[in-house]
Amino acid sequence: MRIWTLLLTLGWTALALPSFSQTLTGTLRGKVLNGHEQAPIEGVSLQLAPNGLELESDSVGKFVFHDLPVGRYDLSISHPQFQTVLESQIWVGSSRDALVEIELTPRWTELEEVVIPSRTKGEPRNPLGLISTLTFEVEETRKFAGGLDDPARVAANFPGISANPFISDNMISIRGNSPRGMQYRVEGVDIPNPNHFARIGSSGGSFTIFSNQVLDNSDFFIGAFPAGYGNATAGVFDIRFRNGNSDHHEFTLQAGVLGVDLAAEGPLKQGGNSSFLVNYRFATLNLAAWFIRFLSVPTYQDLSFKLHLPTQRAGTFDVFGMGGLSQRPKPAETDSTLWEYDLDRFENLLASDMGVLGLKHTLPIGNKTLWKTSLAGTFSQLVDRKTYLEDDFTFRTRANYQYRRTPFSVHTALKHTFSPRHTHETGATWTYTHHDFSATDFDYVDSVQFTLADEAGTTRVFQAYSQSQFRLANAWTWNVGLHMLHFQMTGQTSWEPRTALRWQLTPKHRIMFGYGLHSQIEHWGTYMTRIESEGGQVEYPNRDLPLMRAHHAVVGYQGTYGPFLRLRAEVYFQSLFDVPVEVDGTYSVLNLDELNQLRILETGGTGQNQGIDLGISRFKPDDWYFVLNGSVFESTYTDAEGNRHRTAYDLGHKVNLLLGREKVVGKKKGGNHRLGLNGTLTWMGGQPYTPIDLTASAAARQTVYDERFPYSMTEQDMWIFDFTLTLVRNHPKYTGKWAFQIKNLFQNAAPEYREYDRLSGEEVLLKGASVLPVMSYQVDF
Repeated sequence: MRIWTLLLTLGWTALALPSFSQTLTGTLRGKVLNGHEQAPIEGVSLQLAPNGLELESDSVGKFVFHDLPVGRYDLSISHPQFQTVLESQIWVGSSRDALVEIELTPRWTELEEVVIPSRTKGEPRNPLGLISTLTFEVEETRKFAGGLDDPARVAANFPGISANPFISDNMISIRGNSPRGMQYRVEGVDIPNPNHFARIGSSGGSFTIFSNQVLDNSDFFIGAFPAGYGNATAGVFDIRFRNGNSDHHEFTLQAGVLGVDLAAEGPLKQGGNSSFLVNYRFATLNLAAWFIRFLSVPTYQDLSFKLHLPTQRAGTFDVFGMGGLSQRPKPAETDSTLWEYDLDRFENLLASDMGVLGLKHTLPIGNKTLWKTSLAGTFSQLVDRKTYLEDDFTFRTRANYQYRRTPFSVHTALKHTFSPRHTHETGATWTYTHHDFSATDFDYVDSVQFTLADEAGTTRVFQAYSQSQFRLANAWTWNVGLHMLHFQMTGQTSWEPRTALRWQLTPKHRIMFGYGLHSQIEHWGTYMTRIESEGGQVEYPNRDLPLMRAHHAVVGYQGTYGPFLRLRAEVYFQSLFDVPVEVDGTYSVLNLDELNQLRILETGGTGQNQGIDLGISRFKPDDWYFVLNGSVFESTYTDAEGNRHRTAYDLGHKVNLLLGREKVVGKKKGGNHRLGLNGTLTWMGGQPYTPIDLTASAAARQTVYDERFPYSMTEQDMWIFDFTLTLVRNHPKYTGKWAFQIKNLFQNAAPEYREYDRLSGEEVLLKGASVLPVMSYQVDF
């Protein structure tokens, strides 16, 4: 009742605010670049629909449409020497400029009789993304209910990607793989886990450190990715920060249940082409605790920025960075009369600090070559500590995992256009990392603490790649490349061929094929697991583990039906080998989403993922839109004895339906406002889990899983519903946006954990489902 009372009250308040009768106008400005050389293009024809305005880009590739009535527009970009591009549904508001940056691809041939397919909405930013590439379009992803303005949560709505609806968890599984198989990349550089409340060894947390305020359209590779990406067996999220407005200053302020969000952008020098963009967030869920009884109240803050510094002769420099601080303490219950379970007496701390500072340099060399170089320094520190309130009311450490790393990366690449039919890129990345990892656990029988790992050291990773794209005839595009990954600590080197082929049946229909061999380095803590003999001799049995590798094979189809309906379907098969598994056990690293235990491993395991992904979407201005994504898949692994089992991510199926509409309101008073309503309904298979051995748990005085039957049990299927209501009100000098989001309205999810409780002697479940209402107000000026 609290949720609905709040929603109705705020909704009536928003609708009752005064309106302006005048028709407001805005500005659309942008820049057109050669996608191969990153050089501006002059004389590009730009046509705006539905009003039919037309103009050409200037000598530095810039263009601007002034005095456009507030609303959505389609922009067609054409030039005789480049493929035509259509940017649709660009929102033009009254208080700030709409900014677009378009990269054009040279035409395949100059023969007039050849039909040249145009690049349209939904195409990857990276032209090598021929298959299994999902385009993260910021404008569209803001329409996904339940996304909480978090890119990782929004990605969970894409086909082939699954995630638990936990509010505290944004980890995602790609095509049945562990979340640990995903890599984040920002501005061309691989970075550590960029999430608040990140877990050690994971690729997720609760909220990404960067927000949608700084994002540009980005690519998400979920299989058989190009040769330029490595050290990942599941997928790569290639994130791009947008450039700030180089003509005048703009500001954003958002406040709500999750906290405060501030953004600013503008020119560094008036009249120049340089710009800055900065975003700061401070958040606490204390307000949300009014609705939900959290075991702990998390707090976090982060800062993201980008400086865009183009020069006339020395190329373009981009300085970028992000940093975040977060902690989630869970206090112990100090009143012994309220001790019902062991959990009541535990005091837990999950903390993560992370920062990235980088420099990217792009330099055209002549008319056909582009040289790109990126430098980045990173800091990451993670703490996962559990202490226990004893009977004498003193605290004793039960588990303490701490990990700190400071990577420094250098990436450089040369991209050359030999002809309109052949482009080539060769590059290399060198990463030097200092690690400091310690892990202690507790023996409940002997009541002693023991050390699993306590090491510090450095590693060096070298990656190189070479890849070409050929445009064969007029309907075929072929990518071929080779990636090399060398891990200095073990001396292991992996040579990985990659290829993809696209057959353009018609300008609106295409068939794709893709193959790739991929490898991944394990977490530092896995290699540093140690055994100490009675004589004090320390050994590292996992030190020489080979790289885990995976074959990816994909066949796909994409089609466009009319101007708004898109269909994509892919069938995939993945075979993983050299998978670390426990000696004489059923444990496999393929079932881990974080490094919460250390064991003695060997590489006799395998894995297998296979399935079908289907996606249908329709986005039309001022009308109903929908996205229907479905996946049917199977994920299995073999243990050290060669026995096959389900993995922890073998959900079997996932269907996701987004339905919504944006509509102009207040037409009698100028039509300056937009009302948006959307909901997301998700149906996914139940979470597999391993049963608890109660007899062994009682003897060990802690949870012991019956690993003779790994992931043999299954939770019930989950139905999750998220809801969003927005009202955008345009005013002469500012734009206000009310947003109401409800996450997991059905309160349905698998238990967050299932453990043996020593006090009660029973199996205890911690409810993983809770509803989170999020209210916010944003003003742009």
